[in-house]
Amino acid sequence: MQAVHFGAGSIGRGFIGDLLHDSGYQITLLDLDAGLNAQINRTHSYDLYVIEQDYRLKTIDRVRALSPLTDEPQAIAALADAGLITTAVWADNLPRIAPLLAKGLRERARQGKAKINVIVCENAVGNGQLMRQAILSQDLMSATELDACAAFPCTAVDRLVLGAQREGQQVINVGVDHELVIDLTELVHPDDRPIQGAVYSDNLASWFEKKLFIINGGHAWAGYMGWIYGEDIIQRAFARPGFLDQVKQTMGESAALIANKHGFALAELHDYLDFACRRFALPGLEDSVARVCRSPIRKLAAGDRLVAPAVQCQQAGLDYPHLLSGIAAALLYDHPQDEQAQELQCTIAEQGVAQALAKYSDITSGHPLAKEILAQFARLKEIKARHRR
Repeated sequence: MQAVHFGAGSIGRGFIGDLLHDSGYQITLLDLDAGLNAQINRTHSYDLYVIEQDYRLKTIDRVRALSPLTDEPQAIAALADAGLITTAVWADNLPRIAPLLAKGLRERARQGKAKINVIVCENAVGNGQLMRQAILSQDLMSATELDACAAFPCTAVDRLVLGAQREGQQVINVGVDHELVIDLTELVHPDDRPIQGAVYSDNLASWFEKKLFIINGGHAWAGYMGWIYGEDIIQRAFARPGFLDQVKQTMGESAALIANKHGFALAELHDYLDFACRRFALPGLEDSVARVCRSPIRKLAAGDRLVAPAVQCQQAGLDYPHLLSGIAAALLYDHPQDEQAQELQCTIAEQGVAQALAKYSDITSGHPLAKEILAQFARLKEIKARHRR
C-alpha cells in the first residue's frame, strides 16, 4: 500500500508518518526541506524518540522524500498511484499545497483511479473542507469532478512532537499518547479504517471542540501569557509561580463548556486537562513560545480556541474570565518574525484594538465580552512593558 503525505515536519513525521508506518504503508513524504529529504533518502527512514519511555528509539522505514518543486512529475505520479493521501502542513499552508494536490487528483481522474481519501491532519475547524476549497480554487477540476475522485474527511489531531538534532540528524521527540479522530461519515467507505491507531467517529464536532478548546486553548493561553511575561521557552513559563494553576483554570472554563454542550463527564475532562498540563511542562524539554503562539490571527478567529469557548461560555451562563485574558494576551503578541503577529499589530496601531477585535474575532464594541477584553488588554499591556523590552 502506498501513502503520500504532504509535510515532513514534526507532526508529519512524528505523528502521521508513525501511524502510516504502523498501518503498513510505503510512505512518500512531500517537503521543501532539501536537507531533510536527502537525509531520509539516504536510508529511506527517519528516527523518533519516545519521551516517556526514556527516549526509546523507533525507526520509521519504507519512506522516501520528494520535493514538490524539483520533483513535481514524480510527486504527481505518486499521488496518482497512492492508496491514501494525508497532510500535516499547518492549516495556513493548505492553499500552498493545493496546486500540486489538484494536479495529482486530476491525473488520478484521467487514469480512472478509484476515489481516494485525503485526510487533512491540521488544527483547524473543518480542515477537510478547507483543503477541498483550496483545490477548487485552482480551477483544474469542477466540484463534481473533484468529489468523484476524492473525499476530504475532517479530523482532530493531538500528539506532543518536538523536532531535535541527534548526531547531526533531524529527529523527532514524541509523546507516547496521541489522538487522531477521523469523521467516518466523510470517508470514501465509512466501514473502512485506512489508518490503524486512529479513532473513527460520527460526531467529530464533540471530539474536535474538546481538543481545540481544552488542549489547544490552554496551550495558546500559556504561550501568549508567557510572551507577556518575557518568556521565550514554554516550559519556563510553566515554571513561574502560579502559572500552571492559571492554565488549568483556563482549561477548566472550556472543560465546563464541553461537558455542558456535549455530555462528556466533567471528571474525565479534568483528568484530560491534568494529563495535558503534565505533558506541556515535561522536564528536560524546550518548546519555543514563538512556535506555540504563531499565527495569532487564525487563533483569534471567532470559531477558534480562545474566542469560541469564551463566547459560548457567556451564552451558557458559565465562567470565562481566564479565556478573556487569553484573548487580550493574543492581541498583544508581536513577535517580529511572525507575519500574522505583525499584521495584527499594524491593524491595532492604525485602527485601534477595538477595531482589531471586531475584525479578527467578530467581537464588536457592543458585544458583552468587548469591554472586559479591552480592560484586560490595557492591564496586560502594562505588565508586558515591564517584562519584555
